[in-house]
Amino acid sequence: MRKWAFLVKLSVKGNNLSAMNRRFFIASSLSLGLLGVSGVTAWHMVPRNKDDLSLTALIKELEALKVSELNFDSNWSVGHKLAHLAQSVEYSMSGYPVHKSEMFKSTVGKAAFSAFSSKGYMKHNLEEDIPGAPSVDNVSAEQGQHRLLTALQQFDRYRGELAEHFAYGALTHEQYALAHVLHVKDHFSLLV
Repeated sequence: MRKWAFLVKLSVKGNNLSAMNRRFFIASSLSLGLLGVSGVTAWHMVPRNKDDLSLTALIKELEALKVSELNFDSNWSVGHKLAHLAQSVEYSMSGYPVHKSEMFKSTVGKAAFSAFSSKGYMKHNLEEDIPGAPSVDNVSAEQGQHRLLTALQQFDRYRGELAEHFAYGALTHEQYALAHVLHVKDHFSLLV
């Protein structure tokens, strides 16, 4: 019984927690634990994406696009979406304007990238600009396509030091290439 005595004596700012608060704390802790386990289990049941996830394949796909015919189920214009994707590639070489905390990057960010790369696809907020990035609202579809292709081709040839990702932290060239491909494919999942 002494092993569990710490639960009875939990305190906040020196005040003993009531029995109701202890029950709530224990129930909440168990619920969060079960939710985490079920989320991890569900993610492991998702099949691995078997598409070609290389930069070369992505560049070929993007070159073949007729962007004037694209339509996304999104509040963003085609140009905005393509320029946003280009910004992400450009920032991997030059540096992101704003970063999540080091704690976030080393825990949540690292885990998210690991999960995305293990399954070969990404899921994220598809209408959230890169923190601190300038607006790309007024970019035409053609300008966005050109900018994205140019950024991907530059990245493919780039052999300098890469900037830390604002959420994932330090990535190798190979990891960044995969992150860029998954990022583009996630946005293109809204094509209609």
